[in-house]
This record gives sequence, C-alpha cells and structure tokens, in this order.
Amino acid sequence: MQRFYFPNLERGDDNIVIKNPDLLNQLNKVLRAKPWNEFVFFNGEDEIDFIFEIMSIEKREAYFEKKWEIQINSEIDFDLNIIWALPNKIDKIEYIIQKWVEVWVTGFYFFKWERSQKLVLSENKIERLNKIIIEATEQSGRSRVPELIVEDNINLEDFKDNENIIFHTMDDDSFNLKDLKINYNNWINLFVWPEWGFCEEEINIFKQLWFKKVHLGNRILRTETTWVVAGFFLIQNK
Repeated sequence: MQRFYFPNLERGDDNIVIKNPDLLNQLNKVLRAKPWNEFVFFNGEDEIDFIFEIMSIEKREAYFEKKWEIQINSEIDFDLNIIWALPNKIDKIEYIIQKWVEVWVTGFYFFKWERSQKLVLSENKIERLNKIIIEATEQSGRSRVPELIVEDNINLEDFKDNENIIFHTMDDDSFNLKDLKINYNNWINLFVWPEWGFCEEEINIFKQLWFKKVHLGNRILRTETTWVVAGFFLIQNK
C-alpha cells in the first residue's frame, strides 16, 4: 500500500478529509485512486501506521475512514546526526539526503566550513530537500521524519558534550572503525569533510574538543560512500 506522511493526523482520528491539492493530484492522476482503495498514513510522532480506506474521492477533496492500526518499530533507539560541509552540487545533496534517510539518520545539518563550496541554498531549494526527506521517509517505512538545518556558520563548542566522530587521515590517536567505542546514550554526530578537507584550524579545534578521529584505510572514498558505510556500521554494531 502507498504510504503518506500526514503530520496533523491524531491517533483518535477515525475519519479525515483531505483537501491538499498536491496530495489529491497524486491520488487522482498518479495513483488513479478509487473508493475502497486502502492507503497508509503516519504522523511522524507515533510509531504507528494508520490504514485508511477511501470512502469518496473527487477533484477537490477525498474522504477517508480508518480501518486499523499497525504498530511499527522502524527507528533506531539513539540519535545519529550528520554535520556536513556544503558540497559543490545540489544534486549531490539530494542524493545524500535520500540515501541517509534510509539509513535512519536523525538530523541533517549543513554548514559552511572554511573550504566549503560557494553553494547557495534558497528557500525553494530547502523546501525541495524537505520534500525529498518526506518522500524517502514514506518509502523506507520510517515513523520519524529527520530534521534538516541549513546555516552559514557552526560553533563546534556547541557539540562538545556529544559523541563526535570525524573521519580523517591516519594519526597516532586515530581509531579504526571496528575498534571505535561509542556511547549510544548520547547524541552521535558524524562530521563530513568538504571536498578539499578540513582546514588546519578546524582540525585543531576537533583535537581540543576531543572529537574521535577514525581512519578508514588507504582507499579514497567519496563522501557519499563513506557515510552510508560508516552509519550502517554504527547502527549494526550497537
């Protein structure tokens, strides 16, 4: 069954009327929905999928009746955030977000680092990224919609009490990924480098704040490859 994010849905709602033009267009023109067709709705808060049946559907509104609920357990039990330097292309951000939603990331935080590309995210682009997050959440069966934050600057001091991991070249105090000890009771933040790497000042701040450095071997991986692998490892290793 097709699954839709419906943020205003309350658990006690047995009947709902949909008037959202975009959703109605999808129901009518894309899915060719008819009365008695069933769809899944979730509200992004309760770990429940709500099964609704169409009672009537027209061009400007559709009337649904709830049939039953399904308890789901589709979320990890800790917070996993991506702190990302803005990449050089919007389509790369779209790809990263889509795939990382599927790997249960809790929040996306995009900032301008010293060596970040000069990419400007307008309100329309940010709105599109949020739509991609919702679509990936619907598709992957998650009950929680990840947060997206885009800012110009970042204060690393704000993260000092979290579990912070940066992937960097091999140093004396670097960990191999398999040997990394993680406190899963705390927020886990993965810091993703810009195309030309972190600058020396940023690396020194990481050291001062005792961020954990991880070495992934001698092969050069694209950032979008590295973080799917690392995130999935952290989830499975808990």
